[in-house]
Amino acid sequence: VLRHNEGEDAIPDRFIVLGESYRTTREAVTNAVLSSSTRPLEEVVTNTDRSLKHVAPVGLLLSLYREVTMCQAESSQFQPTGAEYLAKLRDFVGRRGLLRPDASRLALQLLGNEQGAALAHVKVSPGQSGMVRSLAALVVHFACVLSQCAPPTSGHPLEVFAALAFKPDTMRKALLPTMPEDDLPAIRNALPESNTHWYECPNGHRYYVANCGSPMQEYQCNVCRVRIGGTSGTLDTANRVASAADQSESGHILGAAHLRSASAVPERDLNPASCALMRILLHMSLVWAASSSDQGKLAALASIIHPALPVGANIGQFFWAHLERDIQVFAKAIGKGIDHVLLSLHHLFAAMTECKANAGSGVDLGLSNRTTRRRWEKAFEHEFFTKFFETMEEGVTEAQRALMNDERLGNDKLMRAVFEVDARAAVPSADEAGHLDPSLWRYRVRASIGGLMHMLAPQKENFPVLFTFLHHEHTLRAIQYLPEIVQLQRRLVDRYSRRIDRKTAEEYTIKRFLSEQTDMDKELLGTMITAYEDAWMLVREQLYQHGRLKPSEECRYGVIKRRSPLTFLLPTTEGFGRNPTALVDFLVSAHNEFLEAYGGVKKMKVNDFQRVSLFDSTHAQLISYDGSRHLLPLVLSHCHYTVEPGQGMLVQYDLAALEKHLEQRFIIGRPMVDMAEIRLVFSEDVHNTSQMVALRRRIPQAELPKASQHDILSELRDLPQVCSVISDLEITIGHLIATGGRPDMMLAEYMDNVLKMKSDAKLISQKLSHCCRLENILSVWCLLMVERSKRLAMLREDAFDDVAETFKEELQPEDREDLESWLAALSQHRDTFVAELLEFIVGELNQRNAKRNHDWPDWSLMGAMDSCEIGGKYPKEMPDALQCRHAVAVWMIAARC
Repeated sequence: VLRHNEGEDAIPDRFIVLGESYRTTREAVTNAVLSSSTRPLEEVVTNTDRSLKHVAPVGLLLSLYREVTMCQAESSQFQPTGAEYLAKLRDFVGRRGLLRPDASRLALQLLGNEQGAALAHVKVSPGQSGMVRSLAALVVHFACVLSQCAPPTSGHPLEVFAALAFKPDTMRKALLPTMPEDDLPAIRNALPESNTHWYECPNGHRYYVANCGSPMQEYQCNVCRVRIGGTSGTLDTANRVASAADQSESGHILGAAHLRSASAVPERDLNPASCALMRILLHMSLVWAASSSDQGKLAALASIIHPALPVGANIGQFFWAHLERDIQVFAKAIGKGIDHVLLSLHHLFAAMTECKANAGSGVDLGLSNRTTRRRWEKAFEHEFFTKFFETMEEGVTEAQRALMNDERLGNDKLMRAVFEVDARAAVPSADEAGHLDPSLWRYRVRASIGGLMHMLAPQKENFPVLFTFLHHEHTLRAIQYLPEIVQLQRRLVDRYSRRIDRKTAEEYTIKRFLSEQTDMDKELLGTMITAYEDAWMLVREQLYQHGRLKPSEECRYGVIKRRSPLTFLLPTTEGFGRNPTALVDFLVSAHNEFLEAYGGVKKMKVNDFQRVSLFDSTHAQLISYDGSRHLLPLVLSHCHYTVEPGQGMLVQYDLAALEKHLEQRFIIGRPMVDMAEIRLVFSEDVHNTSQMVALRRRIPQAELPKASQHDILSELRDLPQVCSVISDLEITIGHLIATGGRPDMMLAEYMDNVLKMKSDAKLISQKLSHCCRLENILSVWCLLMVERSKRLAMLREDAFDDVAETFKEELQPEDREDLESWLAALSQHRDTFVAELLEFIVGELNQRNAKRNHDWPDWSLMGAMDSCEIGGKYPKEMPDALQCRHAVAVWMIAARC
């Protein structure tokens, strides 16, 4: 790092990429400052080649910034530009016709160092770091280009960024470049239009119905678990037809910068490098707008940030942090250092200054919808980025030579050696360069995945497998953690399902959970949790944008730490538990979708791939690799370096061999993964009807013989015994829902051999141990639940304390008579009805389902049970007057309590 003054970083004049015109203008500004006369500037402007339509004005602005504004960074009290001469310069830039209005206003700001009124980073001041000054110079360079080259209504593609920089209020509703968009339109296009209909649950989560498009069954929403679908082709009244309108969000929707991925990701038609580069331009424009003291601009900027910043937050700091992250991401994407990136961006701005094309013609520059945004992005990339990437190495090399030939820096022998600008540069002596060997300072290009992707882009048709892999690499790298995440979730489900309540899980931290394990388990579980954390941080942004299951919004901008609640790890369908569920679903989908893409390249059908269950999948069966330990060494083994004086290091790849070896090592033989549900049930959700429905689907259920039921009840003499057996049955049911089992397997055998529970102590009843099979477990559970409720009623205790009061309304005398008559007609089906009604009450009418069942009191009792797949055909229809509001009263009468 070169030092200009002690304690301050000096930065090279990277504006030199503008060429001889800039150099001449800069010297004229220097002479004008030293002579306190504008005559040297007058002469340069008069003699400027008219073909340099925009180059000369931009060069003038940058010269003023470099020679006048940068003087503000001097720590010494000597300031070469006094107030009197600054007034002359202001008069000069104001009366000449060389600058456009926006550029003229910008020049006046630069002369007074007023360009960073609301953001200290943009304002030049003593003591700033070299990185801050370099980024500030980059922002100023881009602002100068926008002010001079993209006037309003010109149709120039840069006008989008100019509007954001100078008039952000006109872009409040714009779909900003590189921002994620609503995926539903693309999904609609991929599905058959004629027989697919889309709907929304009451909370706005979308789903579709295929085949005839009419809902014939009811399910639960994957996100919020409310009822979706319908029956007999009729949509549930709380649901609605989904809007076909695009729901892409306008404005800036990336959230906080430190939570963004450190790797470039593609967006729409933009490859990762182009997307990262366009985001740099976006955030530079927003940084410039946020540095203004104009409260109207700041209010407009605040309105486009989603989610909104806290009151009093510095908008400029928010966008500056994004710009810093963009520079890092772009450097990683192209495999270069920060200095290389900064110089290449100045080179890009120089090319933009000389551009005479009107690539934005015919495109709505207001970016009001997804189509116009896509068209604009594609046109902008074609106009500026394609040639930039093709000539970037050559341009940067020329810029480095220009820097070294600049008399202000080029006489530094060490810098000439660093950039190898001389064919036979003499190595500085120890006295000239310090005590270290100067060869240690020489710049070397590093081979990287991002650099390979950048180099491969123009040849993607020749190496489709390699390009497809690298295009998905930002997601595929997280699949390596999938086996550990699945093991972790299965362990947590085995240990806590139906044994822990929500409140306890929320108060129970990950750190406390680990502290209670044995040393061996602590190390193993710690590794699994770290794998989950790493995978979450890698794909979190993509999960919220493209995941089929959306994670909890509360965690969108959070980081998982050891002090986080255990609910962050427990796979459920609500709250924080949606995160691990969504993560596993996303990783499985990423694996399968890549194999489908690979199959498309190789002309393979989906059925040509073998399949493996998620629970049986291993690293050897997945596209599992570590980027630094597996992929990068493979890339380096096919990389060739050439070092030439004056050209630095050239990197070339044997792409054909690399593609072949990558395919053999990571892709061939990998099977598709069949998703398997891993779901934890909290103890208070045991009586959820959907759990019983899930059990019936997993293991067909049969009723236990009446004689056996009578014997079991006779052996369970008191209420605590009944409650104890119910609790153990519910734990067993939870495992059966998750893993299944043989219907004819004895319950005691399953508890002893699979769950490692001592059935003799748990079941208490000998008859229950000897006669109950897994296909009878629901029958036994219902039997004991009925018995528990009866005994509580006999003790004058509320057997339904968790049921909302709206479902405990007493029957009118005439309705009671109708019920008694109907129950008499049931005959031997009465006990079955009592058990089924109890299942409905405890599973559906509890306080936890208040949001879902708030309008149920007026529903027909039998109709509500049917909708929950509870109850069968009875000899006679239940009286219509019996509604859900009478559910508890009906049960008490039917059970003879």
